[in-house]
Amino acid sequence: MHEYTYTQVRDEVADVGTALIDAGLAGAHVAIVGDNSYSYVICYLAVVGSGGVIVPLDKELTNGELADLIVRSGARALLYGDTFAAELPAILATCPAVGFTLNITRFPTESENPGFDEFREAGRALLDRGDDRYQGVIADPEALAAILFTSGTTGPSKGVMLSQRNIVAVIHSAFTMFRFPRSGMSVLPINHAYEFNLNILGCLFDGITINFNDSIMHVRENLERFRPEMSLMVPMIVDALYKGIWKEAEKNHMTGYLRYAIGLSNALGHVGIDLRRAFFRPIHEHFGGRLRVIVCGGAPLAAETAAGLTSLGIDVYNGYGITECSPLISSNCTLRRVRGSVGVPCPEIEVRIADKDADGNGEIQVRGTHVMLGYFNDPKATAAAFTEDGWFRTGDLGRLGRGGALFITGREKNLIILPNGKNVQPEEIEEALLCGIGYLKEVVVHELLDPTGSPRIAASAYLDPEWVSALGADGARVRFDADVATVNQRLASYKRICLTRLREQEFEKTATRKIMRHRIEGVLV
Repeated sequence: MHEYTYTQVRDEVADVGTALIDAGLAGAHVAIVGDNSYSYVICYLAVVGSGGVIVPLDKELTNGELADLIVRSGARALLYGDTFAAELPAILATCPAVGFTLNITRFPTESENPGFDEFREAGRALLDRGDDRYQGVIADPEALAAILFTSGTTGPSKGVMLSQRNIVAVIHSAFTMFRFPRSGMSVLPINHAYEFNLNILGCLFDGITINFNDSIMHVRENLERFRPEMSLMVPMIVDALYKGIWKEAEKNHMTGYLRYAIGLSNALGHVGIDLRRAFFRPIHEHFGGRLRVIVCGGAPLAAETAAGLTSLGIDVYNGYGITECSPLISSNCTLRRVRGSVGVPCPEIEVRIADKDADGNGEIQVRGTHVMLGYFNDPKATAAAFTEDGWFRTGDLGRLGRGGALFITGREKNLIILPNGKNVQPEEIEEALLCGIGYLKEVVVHELLDPTGSPRIAASAYLDPEWVSALGADGARVRFDADVATVNQRLASYKRICLTRLREQEFEKTATRKIMRHRIEGVLV
């Protein structure tokens, strides 16, 4: 384990920034791909601080996909983590504009020449000799600072252009709404705006200690190791932590006791007595003993999960955002929380609902200092993303409820329009299935043609493999169909699932663990 101070961050950013300028990369587009790490943060800040444009790339992409985005972004340099050392020739084979590469891993295992420390030391030597080019860079807050490619859950990715003003505004909004504790853990992919802009830069802004998780598979273990007080997560991780608590309680025959303790704790809470951390100390120790705040975004979070963890003494605040908004639009927060909503709009953002239906649902549109400059080299997509009067079209559907809180009701592109003219939001049905079927791990509700060629509402599902193994494939299928029928009884007749499909593997996902709906075989798009 390695520790760094804020003074080191300041000095090493200046070192690397000076070296980048000396390498002729002042103002250049620089791509970066690698694991969450201290050196990644230093390089990101050094590129932007030297007047360049950073292009964070998803480390889960194929070599071909990485090369395509490097070319599309106009990058002249590639900063890469050590695990990409062997793949570098293949990635660069079709990237003729890239004339500079640097291995940014500080403690390499795959290659013999890490590069980062030598490069940083070269910059330090220049500074020691009086080189002041880096300190002389004057930032233009309105100029392009970062190109972030969207995760492509509904189609090809686009390059979102963010300025320094966009990024600073979203940090200001977040820290106006929240009072964060002093130690956090970085869990999500660092190339994502949600993780870097809000977690990494937010922690740096507020002087919070950042601990880096090494793998999505080790979140629980690293919570115990680093003992953070807060973390930013996505629903898949939060759900796994919550379900793990109940699974452990069931294994130890403590389910009844836990339910009783939650009921008693909640009753005391209603009269102003908060004993959650005392009542549920063993659970807290399982997560390091200090975790008390989780901010959840990236996808809808079941209200049951948020309320359940909050009842156990870990306050969960779910929010809503999109990369094009740097990425925060609204959030429940320590100052205000509205159950079932994604919170109130941020201070720097205006939200309106366009083309409302009878229930007040319509497209969520926003404007404000969080909103992107546009899509890189794509004026047609940029024009389509904004209304004539300058509001950004999120493509998500929602309504404004009590106290101005925002409620998400679905995604415009996912909308199922039935032959009878009825509109169905798949997210609503997915939540009903996940809440009603305990062994259901993942599900996507979509349109599918039945044997007669007629469109029907279908559910493609991935079930708990241990549960399936215990019942057998045929038994699991019969039980699942029966449980779907039970859930159907709670839905309006036109929303009921007519067809089901079981998957042997998890759905393909983006870096932030969102299901790539457009790649589901059989979906009519």
